[in-house]
Formats: sequence, C-alpha cells, structure tokens
Amino acid sequence: MNYTCLIVDDERPAIKLLQAYVDKLPFLEVKDSCESAIQALSKLQESSYDILFLDIQMPELTGLGLLKVLKNKPEVILTTAYRDYAVEGFALEVTDYLVKPFSFDRFLQGVNKAINNLNAQTPPIPQAAMAEPAEADEDHFFIRNKHKMDKVEFAEILHVESMREYVAIHTSKKRYVVHQTMNKMEELLPPQQFMRVHRSHIVNLKKITQVFGNTIAIGESQFPIGGNYRKTFFDQLNLL
Repeated sequence: MNYTCLIVDDERPAIKLLQAYVDKLPFLEVKDSCESAIQALSKLQESSYDILFLDIQMPELTGLGLLKVLKNKPEVILTTAYRDYAVEGFALEVTDYLVKPFSFDRFLQGVNKAINNLNAQTPPIPQAAMAEPAEADEDHFFIRNKHKMDKVEFAEILHVESMREYVAIHTSKKRYVVHQTMNKMEELLPPQQFMRVHRSHIVNLKKITQVFGNTIAIGESQFPIGGNYRKTFFDQLNLL
C-alpha cells in the first residue's frame, strides 16, 4: 500500500532532503510540495494526502496557524528548527515533531507512527475480498480465496504486513488480504525462517537483501526494525 505526502517548507534544501528521505521508502510518494502554508491550504482543500510534512516558521501563515484552520487533517509530522513549539504542536494532535537537522532513522520513526495511525483508521475490508489461512503444514498453508483454495509456499512469502484486524501476505506472485492477527501468523510461519521485526511487519529472513541502520530491505521494499525486536533480530542473523 502506498501513502501520499505533502511537503510544506519555505526552504528548498529542506524540501529536497525530505524528498530524498521519502524516495528511500517505496511505500511513500511525494504527491506535492510547496513553500508556504497558504499554498498548502489551497492544495489541502483541492486534494487529499495521507501524511503532511510541515515546517512551522513560515511567512504570512505559520505551520501551526495552518493546523488551526484545517478541518480534516492528514497525519501531520512537524519539521522545524525550533524545539519551543512541541507542546503546542502536540496539543494540535500532530503525529510527530522532528527537530532539524534530523536523521533518516528519526524520520522513519515519525513515518511509522503516521502509518500505524492510518492503518488504525482503515475501514474493514468487504467479506468478498477476504481470505483465511488454514493450519500450517510442513512447507505451506492454504488460503481460502473466494470459492477456491490457494496453496502458499513458505518459500514464496516475502513479508507479512499488519492492517489492523487483517494482515497482507506478500508473496513473489501476489498479495493476499487475510482476516487474521499478526500473533497467529507468527504461530503459522516457521520461526527459523520468519521473524517479526516490528509490531506491523514479519519478514522472511531468507529474502532479506540488505540491512542498514534500523531498516531491512527485501528487494525494493524496506521495513523498520522495532526497538523491542532489534536484539532478537540481530542475534538471529548471526545464526544464519
């Protein structure tokens, strides 16, 4: 699932840095960017966005001023050189508060918070689109897909993504949306091959192509490593 972003900052280098950070994450897309809160107000009235990266100190209308007049806000991540506005920002129910200069890891933490919030708001998927996994066998399980059963080999699964009451099972062939919990998926998948690395992500250890900082790459997809899972994950890597 891709999430759209709007970047608002009156400094072009700041916009370019955020664009570069977003480009590292295949599930994020910069839909628009602008250099003033007034321009942003117009864009937010014309279009919808999942995440708003918003500077505070801008001429004519500040970022906080913009938030005060918005009725339907996306997930808002404030990006500012000033620490003094954090209390006011969180009082306006922003998702996160990033103080410049911030690292990619810190940026990713904010993005994860926003995505978790967005997933929590996702309406239930219609019954016709659901599939249900059966009990695991030695190297596969079956998924009920409408009026048929699809065999899913463990070796084909790339990763599993939480979608509140549902999970998305991403394989090398297709994506299944399943009415299931992440805890149950952990039980179904062999622990020597699969590991939960974040409350929203289970990855196939054999499919990992790169690990950098607190991020895992499987092909072009990237996943954060949650703080509670970090030690176990790196201990497991040493055993591979």
